[in-house]
Amino acid sequence: IDKYKNILGEGGFGLVAKCRNTQTKKTVAVKVNKGEEGVFQQAIEEIAILKQLRRLNPDTCNIVQWDGFFFDKERICLTFELLDQSLHQYLQEQNQYGLPMGELRPVLHQLATALSYVHSINIIHADLKPVNIMVVDRHQHPVRVKVIDFGLACPVSEAQQGMRLGTLWYRAPEMSLGVPLSQAFDMWALGLVMAELAMGCQLYPGRTDYDVLRFIVETQGQPSDDVLDHGLYTPKFFIKQNNGATRWRFKSPQDMYSETGFSHPDRFMFVSLLKDMLHLDPRRRITAREVLEHPFFATGRPQSSTDNTGTESIRMQHPVRCPILSRPATRWMDADVSMASVDGSSVAQSLAPPMSLPRLHLPHCNSCPHPTLSPSSSSPFLN
Repeated sequence: IDKYKNILGEGGFGLVAKCRNTQTKKTVAVKVNKGEEGVFQQAIEEIAILKQLRRLNPDTCNIVQWDGFFFDKERICLTFELLDQSLHQYLQEQNQYGLPMGELRPVLHQLATALSYVHSINIIHADLKPVNIMVVDRHQHPVRVKVIDFGLACPVSEAQQGMRLGTLWYRAPEMSLGVPLSQAFDMWALGLVMAELAMGCQLYPGRTDYDVLRFIVETQGQPSDDVLDHGLYTPKFFIKQNNGATRWRFKSPQDMYSETGFSHPDRFMFVSLLKDMLHLDPRRRITAREVLEHPFFATGRPQSSTDNTGTESIRMQHPVRCPILSRPATRWMDADVSMASVDGSSVAQSLAPPMSLPRLHLPHCNSCPHPTLSPSSSSPFLN
């Protein structure tokens, strides 16, 4: 979308640009959605949610002020108040040890206030994370924040069991397990956001649902049998047993390996190698010699070993606490291995579906009446 020059951010939906309203002379943030059918429909549903949120005072409730929408050809554009920077950017500008308690307390109070009001009108935000929280003015103390991006928000009554929402690192365990959702989903995300602000890093990083669930089980124990019994996807991560104190046992890496044939590190090294072979720039595409030297073929790798039963044993530890790979292997493992497949899922997902939950192409859960869209003949917003 080349007409929008001052780009503030981009994503799968489109982009956000800094624009000026030539009628009001006000500078605003414009979310320019792609004209694709799925994105167009999601924009309509976001407008329905934003219309409900208009009942709330954006300053008192700490949510972004929505000014309306307009059409730019086939694209729906949403206009919002212009805020300073995301909480993620704000944290990056601070020291690596996180924010002091004097800043954490007001931020937590403001975010809890925002969720309290959003929940009071029976809406789940469903994607709370540092990039979806904006700092109003970084030079103001104490810092003021507002919640943004209601693109995945939905009414509580329309939250379907098994639907996929949110971002992996901030996703509550009930989402991965396929347990019926509630507004408690947002509170889990809030807890992880605050932990990240305090530590300067994510509490539960991981590349798959299994990674994140394992970190949770190791640090907090596993969910109760009652919760696990109601999960559509519980058998993907837990084994039902007939004896013992609990009915469910969390699958070990060996269990997962026996089901998929891929050890966890092997899988991502393989995907990394595929990405290098399929590089769009022929000058940067990996050579045959480099393929043979790739860590995927290395013997005696530190990330896996074979026990006396012949079953591969994989040592998985928290990457923040103690990395287990050599530097060359870590370089390969840390590479971005996200590649689009034909159906839009990542290669990592399509290679090993048993290791992660399936992509559910469900219609968006928002069933609020769609707003009446009246395209304007011209947009008042210019760069």
